[in-house]
Amino acid sequence: MNKLTGVLLSLCLLASAGAASAQDRYTSTLRAIRAGVMANGNKFSRIAAREFFADHLSLSVAEFKTADAIRSGLLAHGVQESLRLSEQYRSNLNKFLEIKRELDIFLRYQMLEPENVSSLEVNARWEEARKARRALQEMERIVGARDRGVHLGKLYMDRVMEALKPTYAGLSGKKKASMPEKLRTENSFNADRFFLKDPDGTSLTMKNTSPGSDGFIRAQKMAAELPPMTIAVLNDDPEILEWARGWNAQGFLGTGSRVAVFDSLGKLMEWVKEVKYDVILMDYVLEDGVSVFMIDHIRMTGDKSTVILVNSALMDNEVPAEDLFERGADGFVSSVGFRADNGGARIANALYNYMQQHGRDALTPYSKR
Repeated sequence: MNKLTGVLLSLCLLASAGAASAQDRYTSTLRAIRAGVMANGNKFSRIAAREFFADHLSLSVAEFKTADAIRSGLLAHGVQESLRLSEQYRSNLNKFLEIKRELDIFLRYQMLEPENVSSLEVNARWEEARKARRALQEMERIVGARDRGVHLGKLYMDRVMEALKPTYAGLSGKKKASMPEKLRTENSFNADRFFLKDPDGTSLTMKNTSPGSDGFIRAQKMAAELPPMTIAVLNDDPEILEWARGWNAQGFLGTGSRVAVFDSLGKLMEWVKEVKYDVILMDYVLEDGVSVFMIDHIRMTGDKSTVILVNSALMDNEVPAEDLFERGADGFVSSVGFRADNGGARIANALYNYMQQHGRDALTPYSKR
């Protein structure tokens, strides 16, 4: 125990040494921790990760503007507005730093002793990361993208996402690469096409598809031009699955289309062994895993024809689009603002745009044309 206390003390001294740069402190600390692991085993590494890396090494609260500084810089907007924005900034900053403290421990411990964790834990980390990114975006709207703290925060979140990707891959239990080399060599990634934007470059997330709106009426006309398809909808929210049945009954998924709904990755994996669907619309994160596993599974079986569209309540700039594309996804449909009465219109718009890009037959690789 004395040896453990001594090594932890040395870590604290390293952390407080002002002469070395943050990177030097980081490197030196890693060496000290590795030495402690050799001498004291796993218990020490957990303590060290928790005690030392909970501190903010390269991104501290000092990097961010204070609420008072925000308020004084916004007085031109009026006292009440400056107070509102500064409190909004403070709230999101506290939210980001609180999440970051948890992610620090996970991130650094995974660097020291990488290990596979349960899908539930990975999903929880991903959800934390999504919330942290959203908090940064709210801060960015107030202080701008060039703010030092926001910029460093976004770089930090990039590191977190990169660290989570191999963890996702480890959960799949597969050592083989997924499909980028075999499936995507002939196509390069195009963000506008992946997000199924309209020809004028407008994002679907910006469309007003409320019943009776121009967007809704236009989507109805698009739906009328879709071919009849076999469609699988994967989502762990029973309400959304019920909505999907309703959208199909209204003809938004193509007149004469047949829809099967699944509430878990495991159930869909069993069905795709025997049934070939023209289109699979799958939620990004589910209770029993992340949908990229399902995409890997489908593509590795040799199925290159099924149209796989991923959906989630993420804005376009929050989606790891290129990674999803390389794993075999064909497009992304944001479910921001989805309701029972308008989600079908958004999906009809997405399917129509996919058909415009790839041709009518691309939506019916297994159905009779």
